[in-house]
Amino acid sequence: MKKILLRIFVLMMNFIYLFFKPLKQKNKVTFVSRQSNTETLDFRMLRENIENNSSLQVDVLCKKLDKGVGNTFGYFLHMFSQMHSFATSKVIVTDSYCILLSILRHKKNTACIQTWHALSAVKKFGCETVGREDGSSEVVATEMKMHHNYDYVLCSSDVTAEYFCKGFGCTKDKITKIGLPRIDYINQRKPDIRKAIFRKYPELEDKNKKNIIYVPTMRRGRGVDVNGIIDRLDFNRFNLVVRLHPLEIDNESYEKREGVIYDNDFLSYDMLEVADIVISDYSSFVVESSLRDIPLFLYIYDVNEYGKYNGLNMDFESEAIGKYAFRNCDEMISSFDSAYDMDALRIFRKKYVDIDMADCTKQLSEFIERLVYEN
Repeated sequence: MKKILLRIFVLMMNFIYLFFKPLKQKNKVTFVSRQSNTETLDFRMLRENIENNSSLQVDVLCKKLDKGVGNTFGYFLHMFSQMHSFATSKVIVTDSYCILLSILRHKKNTACIQTWHALSAVKKFGCETVGREDGSSEVVATEMKMHHNYDYVLCSSDVTAEYFCKGFGCTKDKITKIGLPRIDYINQRKPDIRKAIFRKYPELEDKNKKNIIYVPTMRRGRGVDVNGIIDRLDFNRFNLVVRLHPLEIDNESYEKREGVIYDNDFLSYDMLEVADIVISDYSSFVVESSLRDIPLFLYIYDVNEYGKYNGLNMDFESEAIGKYAFRNCDEMISSFDSAYDMDALRIFRKKYVDIDMADCTKQLSEFIERLVYEN
């Protein structure tokens, strides 16, 4: 029954799209995302660059598909805005799985770009997780044409290209090695943001303590071992800033005490401005934070369990920074006092970011502009 309903939905949406397709295309690019209800960092940087340096028109459509009948209906109505923008654009850019981008039959001269919302793919995703506990079902993935219609897939390294080809179910000829605008953002020093963080959290300005930024991946229904770190950390020497997933931020089970900050006001990238140590796990933040040459530690206490649910592309213990991958919290905290091997971190970074990082925003904006005028 589900298969039949999904096929009817796809046919219906393509039928409706027929009434939009006669609309004249403009020299326009549409950015579409399900990652957020507000403009994402990468899209904002691209939009501003394009608007300041070209005559292209830009549409930005960001809306999450949240659970619930009301949210689903709201997203369905939002799809009509997507159809109008798609039909009148020469380039469509997405950073996620956009249902209509994949199921609709677009005009032949419309170029579709997948930028993805991460620099790499630590964990398996998309086509690799079909049938897994945290992935889509075979029926949904097939009938909803998951990750179809991409003409270009951006990535930051040859190794990541292999992960993306599997995750998107695409061939290597679709891969284009251009970095995301966030690379520019991360690499920029931001004194104003640093001052804003210190105003919000003055304790982080204590030069006698090191600031640890902990950015864990959300475990659906399983929680994160924040308390394990809190119980073992010497708060006479360290501050701990925890950046939880928005769905985890109100979890009452996480210990509250002096020296621990649960931040949801700044970007994780912003917190790098005050970080002396970064702890993370199965998030692409491990790659992104490595751009700043801050000691990185991987707290992978549940790696075997996590691998069963979602599957992992990276084997941290075999990476150049493998000696900083810990299943035991005591061992990880003890290692904070040892000299950090920055060469190992740079080898890790180079493996996953081997592109020209000189103004990635400009590079991608110019790539989009070329496609608009070629079509």
